[in-house]
Amino acid sequence: MNARPERWLPWALVGLAVVVWLVPLQSLWWDSTVISDIPTYERAYELMRAGELPYVDFPLEYPPLAALVFLIAGLVPGSYAAAFSGLMLLCLCATVLGVTATARALGFPLARQAVAGGLVAVSPLVLGNLMETRFDLALAALLSWMLWALVTGRFPLAWGLLAAATLLKLVPLALVPAMLVFQRHREGLRPALRGLGFALGAIAVVALPFVVLSPSGTWDIVGYHAERPLQIESTGSAYLLSLRVLADIDLTVNSSFGSQGLKGNGPDAIALLSTVATVVLLAAILITFTLLLRRARPPADARLLVAAVAATTAALLVGGKVLSPQFLVWLLPSAFLVAGRRGWGALGAAVAAMVVTQVYFPSRYWDLVALDHGVIGLLVLRDALLVVLLVLAWPRPATTRPSGATLPHRADPAPAGSADRAVAARYLSG
Repeated sequence: MNARPERWLPWALVGLAVVVWLVPLQSLWWDSTVISDIPTYERAYELMRAGELPYVDFPLEYPPLAALVFLIAGLVPGSYAAAFSGLMLLCLCATVLGVTATARALGFPLARQAVAGGLVAVSPLVLGNLMETRFDLALAALLSWMLWALVTGRFPLAWGLLAAATLLKLVPLALVPAMLVFQRHREGLRPALRGLGFALGAIAVVALPFVVLSPSGTWDIVGYHAERPLQIESTGSAYLLSLRVLADIDLTVNSSFGSQGLKGNGPDAIALLSTVATVVLLAAILITFTLLLRRARPPADARLLVAAVAATTAALLVGGKVLSPQFLVWLLPSAFLVAGRRGWGALGAAVAAMVVTQVYFPSRYWDLVALDHGVIGLLVLRDALLVVLLVLAWPRPATTRPSGATLPHRADPAPAGSADRAVAARYLSG
């Protein structure tokens, strides 16, 4: 493989991301700010600037690191919206670099690396302004480099990034079991438990002061999301909305928790079933991943890990009782990196789901709230594509054999001691 194109590819893709962000996202039809979370973030910044503490003096539905993001955006000169957009552009560039580096570490050929990183770079074209008016790109940046750290065996770094991602949003906690299983496979159970302990300790150090100052206010981060009703864009809601189109069942839309959801006994039951389904899906993915790891050696085991992460993320979207459009940003770190023939299908399903989301959000979102049949059809299609993504990303033996892949000379760091040499010998034997 020619080293020069491989060296320059990530930076060329970063340049592409910058151009996409500064030109079409700002100048063309994608720049629609009808529905934006920026006012919420700016208000939190103004309260913190006035000396008030989140969770103690005012409620905040996000963990502490999110509050820090809101604060940093406010400290940048210029308008808050422009500063926040610039901050998310930096996060997009970091995500591009992380995804491209992971693709290289997985042994993907240069063209496959370019596809994965390039799709991340142009993702604002298919997701629109929600990428600059929500902070989910910061989560994507952390997760993309966490995945790279796992693939290359840098487990302390991976656990540290997991802690940071969890302090930004609680969602990454769903990846902890897969990380434990993967590090146990590579290094043994004790190092994996130490890594988990380090991550939990780091989270506790940051969260503990807020817990001490306001236990109830801090717990509201969890309670807020636990109490949310079935959000109108979730898969469960799409099922009920499709029944309304086909059988004219009665549904009531209610605005609460900063979004719109379905109200009533039926939607409440579906919300509970969605939670149960999510747990079952996550457990099934983990069991499949664990069984397949038994015979997998590097880099096949790393490709299985990426598939497990992509499937887990898709399961969170498919099974969750809340599916806000910005949640599709969570797919960027892993959905384009699934190996094998089905990996191309997973990539296509992810892109298609993003495109359909852009078709109805934000321009036709209020038509969805008004239960317009055409927009309901778009929502059902989008959620069906996410189900397809889940199926295609599911870990399987074929995931370990990407067609045309070549291994880099040094995908993993050199062993530092006798224990590492013993593990390496185990992988190379048989």
